[in-house]
Amino acid sequence: MKLSHIAGCAAILVSLTGCGGFEGEGWDEGDVAAAEQEVGSTNGFAVVNGLGTGNGLGTGNGLGTGNGLGTGNGLQNGVGLMTSELGRKTVEYIIKCALPAGRTITKRDENLVEYPFDGLLGVAPEWEDGACDEDCQERMTACLGAHLNTTGEHVSIFLVGNRDDFPLIGPGTSSAYPTQEGAFFGNVFKSPPEFHYCNSAGALTSPIDGRIGSSGEKQYTNPFTGDGKCSDNCAAYDGDDAASGWKSCGVYGNVLTVYR
Repeated sequence: MKLSHIAGCAAILVSLTGCGGFEGEGWDEGDVAAAEQEVGSTNGFAVVNGLGTGNGLGTGNGLGTGNGLGTGNGLQNGVGLMTSELGRKTVEYIIKCALPAGRTITKRDENLVEYPFDGLLGVAPEWEDGACDEDCQERMTACLGAHLNTTGEHVSIFLVGNRDDFPLIGPGTSSAYPTQEGAFFGNVFKSPPEFHYCNSAGALTSPIDGRIGSSGEKQYTNPFTGDGKCSDNCAAYDGDDAASGWKSCGVYGNVLTVYR
C-alpha cells in the first residue's frame, strides 16, 4: 500500500484562481505489486467563483481536454492559468491529481519562466499525452471535488475508489480514518458543469466547515432528495469491497468516496 499526503489551496472555476500552497508528501511503500494505493490526503481547495457561469472547467483559461496536458494545446504556455501564481497553483493541483508519481510536466508563464508540475494520484494518466474523454473528466471531477474546502483549511482525508476506475487508489479503508464523509462525482468540464456529492454519516452528523454538510457551500450540489444519502442513491463496490464505498451514483460512475 502507498500512502500519500498532499496539502493545497486553490479554486475550481472558469478562471481557476486559488490560494496557499502544497506541503510535503510522504510515502509509506508497501504492496506496490498490487498496483493500488489507498490515498490519505489533505483537502484545501478554497473558493469556487465561476461554476455558475454556464461554462465548464477548461473554458477560456488555456486548459483543454482534447489534447494532453503535456502538449501545447492541452495546457497552453503563457496564457490563462499560467499567467498568475494562483493559476499555477491550480495547474499544480490538476497535474498532481491527473498523473501518477514520477511524472512531471513543465510549462512556461508569459515571461517564459519555466515551472515543473509533478504528478501524484494518477486518476487520469492518459491526459498527459492524449485527450481526456468523458470518463477521464469524471475521474478528474471526483478527485477535485474530494479536495474542495471553501475555508482553505487543511483537513486530513482518505480517498477510496473502485479498483476498475481508480487502480492507483483502490477500495481499501484505513482505521486511522473511520468516518465516511460522502462521495464525489459529476463532470465539471461540461458546459454547464455538473459537480455533485452525496452524504454519508460524516456530512450529516459531524460536518466540517467548508466541506459537504456545512452551511454555505455552493461549489457543488447534492442531486438527490431527502438527506441525499449515498447509501440510498449509489451502488456499492462488488464482493469483499462492498462496505468500502460507492462505484456509481445516479448516472455517474467514477466516484471517489472520502473518509476522515
